[in-house]
Amino acid sequence: MRDFVDKCVILKVNDYRDDDRLAKTLTAEHGLVSVLFKGVKKAKAKLKPFAQPFAVFDARLISGRGAFLTPVEPLLVNDGFSLCSDLRKFTASGVAAEATVAAIGDDEAHPLIFAELVRLIKALEFDGNAYYQASVYMCELLRLCGFYREYNAAAEPRTPVQLLGFAQQNGYGKHADEQAYGDLCRRALKYISSEFERNFETGLKSAASIDLY
Repeated sequence: MRDFVDKCVILKVNDYRDDDRLAKTLTAEHGLVSVLFKGVKKAKAKLKPFAQPFAVFDARLISGRGAFLTPVEPLLVNDGFSLCSDLRKFTASGVAAEATVAAIGDDEAHPLIFAELVRLIKALEFDGNAYYQASVYMCELLRLCGFYREYNAAAEPRTPVQLLGFAQQNGYGKHADEQAYGDLCRRALKYISSEFERNFETGLKSAASIDLY
């Protein structure tokens, strides 16, 4: 039996049985875990805001006889609704979530990656190019996993590599101008996703949606 208190971010949600949902969840101190939200598909379910992608919350997680954890009295920090309701933000955060799952093993604690993912979610709540924000995260995820590469930066980026260098230097706080660099942000996220796939020898299905929105 497992029983611990931790901070959580939902990365992926699947329907489970008639009224339940099963969520791949990143915790700050216990790595990736599977959390079962019972009855959340019912209309008045209290835990419904918790059982959606990119929700951030604190909770006590316990397991019984099965392999899944269940939350006890969770405290919601962010319901993730704004990320799920905007197609570009949903795509950008989806790429980040899938890459995070691919980079971290189950039960392997990565508090720095957890903190970086929360920074991305907060950044996506505000104005700015979602693909740029996700590119910042992907660069930092690769660095934290030991695949650091310093990209050539430019004050006025003209290539995806220069924009990635700009992202490494400026982080989430200084947004790339939407009108001037909108298409370049899209190409930069595709580029860094390809870098991730090459380093981890895996494909990111969510990256195929970058060109759609």
